[in-house]
Amino acid sequence: MKRVVMSSAGCGFRHEAAFYRDAAGYRAAVLPFVREGLDRAEAVLVAVPGPAAKLIREGLDGQPAAAQRVAYADMTELGRNPGRVIGAIWDFADRYPGQPVRFVSELAWPGRSAAEIGEVAAHEAMANLAFATGPVTLLCPYDSGLLAASVITGAGLSHPFLRTASGVTASAEYGGGPAVPGAAVQGAALPAPPAGARQLPYTSDLRAVRAFVAAEAGHAGLGDDRAADLVLAVGEVAANTIRHAGAQGTLLAWTTGTEIICQASDRGQIRDPLAGRRRPPETGGLGLWVVNQVCDLVELRSGPGGTVIRMHMLLDRGPETGGRP
Repeated sequence: MKRVVMSSAGCGFRHEAAFYRDAAGYRAAVLPFVREGLDRAEAVLVAVPGPAAKLIREGLDGQPAAAQRVAYADMTELGRNPGRVIGAIWDFADRYPGQPVRFVSELAWPGRSAAEIGEVAAHEAMANLAFATGPVTLLCPYDSGLLAASVITGAGLSHPFLRTASGVTASAEYGGGPAVPGAAVQGAALPAPPAGARQLPYTSDLRAVRAFVAAEAGHAGLGDDRAADLVLAVGEVAANTIRHAGAQGTLLAWTTGTEIICQASDRGQIRDPLAGRRRPPETGGLGLWVVNQVCDLVELRSGPGGTVIRMHMLLDRGPETGGRP
């Protein structure tokens, strides 16, 4: 796959957050960002929940020619698993080689689980590494009225710039540069699995792994197609254990009221903090990238003590509204 070279004279990565409390505040921050990109002949992709996309479309009604140059994606689908978003930005940039790109990314919306919000925060930090040298301008809106104060504080730490109706300023809370993502991948421990989680040690028999996951998915009531996706994802992770981590791993599975979760752990260490967030250039070795594509959420923690990958599949994937606007 062709990969765009993220470099351009005088044009580097800028990562902004915008905090809003209502539709007027949303328009005041986001529309100037979109118009600025159009005025500069940049490629613009808006990935936000549906109601927010409507606000942006309406704000561009008086500029039909410009409005036709804006691409849209439903972030409640694309960003259901935040691990997909960096790859989506790369894919969009690949369509415009040598041209700066601008991306509106609203990943944190009210109602997301604590695990999802944690992966949103990890994504925001990793974006600073993924696009550090590239002509990418990224704006991330946050609803400061409905989201928890800790989420807003975290956004200030991971975004070098803040955008308001008055313009763009440096974030006084910004926590650092590209070194931050590595800590995010190796950092905060995941909550312990429940005592009743089913367990399967594995060494080399992927058939046993797949049969175990298929049975657990069936007992949980996961639909056939999504059960097949979960079997594929866990199989890819287990295969990586066998190839790279001494061929000894442990698989756990449990259900909550809303999802089935499979966790694979081994003694290996993943050193690339962006592993699985970008499509590898070769046709093989797609394991973690595939896992992120098919699962509703992926939590990866890796360090000297080993690697844990937790894969979530919702039992009922109903539509998400994404809160305000």
